[in-house]
Amino acid sequence: MAEKDQRIRQQTPDSPEKNARKGVWFIAEHKDSKLEKTAFLLAGEAKAIAAKLGEETAAVIIGHQIKDLAAEFAPYGIDKAFVIEDNRLEKYTGDAYVDALAQVVNLNKPSIILFATTPTGNDLAPRLAARLRVGVIARYTEIEVDKDKKLTARRPIHGGKAQETVALLRKPVVATIDTQLLTLQKAREIKEPQVIECKVDIDLENNRTRLIDHLKADPCAVCVSEAEIVIGVGKGLACAENLKPIEELARILGASIGGSRRATDERWIVDERRIGLTGKTIAPKLYLICGISGAFHHTLSIKGSQLMVAINTDRNAPIAKMADLVLVGDMQKIIPELTKQLRELMKPTS
Repeated sequence: MAEKDQRIRQQTPDSPEKNARKGVWFIAEHKDSKLEKTAFLLAGEAKAIAAKLGEETAAVIIGHQIKDLAAEFAPYGIDKAFVIEDNRLEKYTGDAYVDALAQVVNLNKPSIILFATTPTGNDLAPRLAARLRVGVIARYTEIEVDKDKKLTARRPIHGGKAQETVALLRKPVVATIDTQLLTLQKAREIKEPQVIECKVDIDLENNRTRLIDHLKADPCAVCVSEAEIVIGVGKGLACAENLKPIEELARILGASIGGSRRATDERWIVDERRIGLTGKTIAPKLYLICGISGAFHHTLSIKGSQLMVAINTDRNAPIAKMADLVLVGDMQKIIPELTKQLRELMKPTS
């Protein structure tokens, strides 16, 4: 694996060659010395855009004791990995991270920098854009490249009811994307990226914020777009009173409850938990689909789910074609029985 020690220094914009921007970068987030899934999803997105532009792809990894993480991108065909390693960057703070990232960006001049729509990405992307004096495209769905290599981005507006096309005239382009819209895209050949170690100047006295601790959220209270287990309810719920068995099951599974458009229109589920084109896009490890027929505006937003289990009285419902497992029957009878059996399984053995 090739390695390079790179010192950050001031460069004067006196040469067109120095001003030329090349490379599609993405910020690879990690936790507990492990790369997040969003990093690998962004790798595929960056690779696809870079192929259209004829440019290199690079991961940016920021933190402490992270150098070895770069090798994990070998199956994804990433050309380079910029490693910004410093013990002062062990915990995320917006001020320190944007200082470090801006120095590396100004030196290497990428054309595009991608972030996931995570709490860190949503905080760091606009900070970086402001530092570089460029705009930020938030929650884009697609970046298009025409024959002249000009860029346009599409992003939802009016609560997802419409989309707008934005011409990206100034580089670098700073953009965030909901990684739940993406799929893992491995390269045909395994290739370890070139690791470039970046030394940066960090002044902690400029930090206006500091991280005290991480508080783990109640899984049942987590937004459906971030939950690992989601229970979705639809027309088959019939009335709000029937939600109690669903809530009991959710507490056992540690699941977040969402609903179809019908469920939110009937006020059984609050609008913030609507799953569909006019609501949230989800990609949980398990999606338990209760009484939802499977209209296209719902199914388009659940494709990222790893395992889908549907409970429906109609074995020919559209959702049955998508689900990995279908239980044909009345959800009002199946849910209490499922809850009962799960409680039995969870009882401690003597």
